[in-house]
Amino acid sequence: MSDYWRQQALLQREQYLDDLKSFLSINSIEDMTTAKEGKPFGEGVAAALETMLARGELDGFRTKNLDGYAGTIELGSGEEEIGVLVHIDVVTVGEGWTTPPFEPSIRDGRIYARGAIDDKGPAMAAYYALKLVKDSGLPLTKRVRMIIGTDEESGWLCMKHFAEHDRIPPIGFSPDSSFPMTHAEKGQINPTLTIPAVEPIERNGAWQLASFLSGDQGNSVPEKAVALVRLDSEARQAVVLSRLAEEWEMFLNENHTTGRMELVGLGQLQFTLAGKPAHGMAPFLGVNAGTLLATFLRSYPFGGSCLSFLTMLADVLHEDYFADHLHMACEDEVSGKLTVNAGILHYDSSEGGTVRLNIRYPATISCEEYVEKLKQRTAELGWMISALRTSKSHFVPKDHPVIQTLSRVYEEHTGEPATLLSSGGATYAKIMPYGVAFGPLFPGKESMAHLTDEYAEIDDLLRAMAIYAHAIYELAK
Repeated sequence: MSDYWRQQALLQREQYLDDLKSFLSINSIEDMTTAKEGKPFGEGVAAALETMLARGELDGFRTKNLDGYAGTIELGSGEEEIGVLVHIDVVTVGEGWTTPPFEPSIRDGRIYARGAIDDKGPAMAAYYALKLVKDSGLPLTKRVRMIIGTDEESGWLCMKHFAEHDRIPPIGFSPDSSFPMTHAEKGQINPTLTIPAVEPIERNGAWQLASFLSGDQGNSVPEKAVALVRLDSEARQAVVLSRLAEEWEMFLNENHTTGRMELVGLGQLQFTLAGKPAHGMAPFLGVNAGTLLATFLRSYPFGGSCLSFLTMLADVLHEDYFADHLHMACEDEVSGKLTVNAGILHYDSSEGGTVRLNIRYPATISCEEYVEKLKQRTAELGWMISALRTSKSHFVPKDHPVIQTLSRVYEEHTGEPATLLSSGGATYAKIMPYGVAFGPLFPGKESMAHLTDEYAEIDDLLRAMAIYAHAIYELAK
């Protein structure tokens, strides 16, 4: 049976790539400045959703748009349902792309664009897989529902809206992780920490932090940081500035990075520093530009709330990937260590500082216990939690039928054992009681999700398409 699905997938190559290039050309970064009724996350996200639904309707599927929050493409009938959950929103693009992120480029067997691997490429592959099952004419006894989300990279409000207006299938998969399959996902704690400006101290301090900005996505490691510093009259002297420039260059060299220090006004210096982006589930793979810049500034004579802000970044959060300094370190056998990413860092001399963290806790650990630990530690550091959002962890036992079925399909296509995986990432699989994340990344391949020059290997997408078609048929037959 695997040969049949492979052959059918290969026949779709040209049409699939044409559709995928058009799909990836849509800038579907959430943009609330263009949000309105029916387009809750902006024009671009709405256009991507409408594109998928229009394609489904053209191919003869039943489709539905749930107020712009989500959409469905359905095949078959029956009381029992199988879910295939995808998302069409993407993260911000950052700088340094070889080719424009929304002008898909094919080079060396790869397609480069934002969303190529997370999650538009796999979403379109899963759609084509559903079409292959439909066109095969093979009988099904269950209803297959492709559910298209629009807010996965932000707040998951799309799935909340969907659950309030429709029903979530009990079993299925999300093509938004790695093969063989991810059966355990960490939960998330997403707090916003704040500290108010302390006006008297800020005014009288020798150095003042006028502003600091790094990161624009909570679940990504910031790749750039910019700080504006006001100096007192003594620090404005040429000899002091010359020594500061030497220390800055030494810092850049020691940390193998690039940056600028420049005068932008009387007594004002602007520091710009480059980091290395990475997915928030694995912050240790990146270099956090914001916390790194804070380690440089921390050694100079700041005071008041700007000193507290820099101290939090430099002494507590910098390279503290496993939350030792937050007193939250823990791990389990199923999904490994708790991780923390400082994703959005902001300071304004008139408003104070905010730090948005993305904490991913092990699948078998109590969320409530570690929220309390965070609250206690935050208070000890003199900060407060102004906002807090959590999401549950997820775990499907290895003997569940959905895992047995997908393992069998994967092994038939690859000849490799279907070793079960865990992940720090959160996928729509956890919305289904017995959902798993299934591909598209094959073992040994590098994930470019959330990174500059994101790409997907075209042959792997077609290979995944065949596996998805086979899996959908086996689950729904």
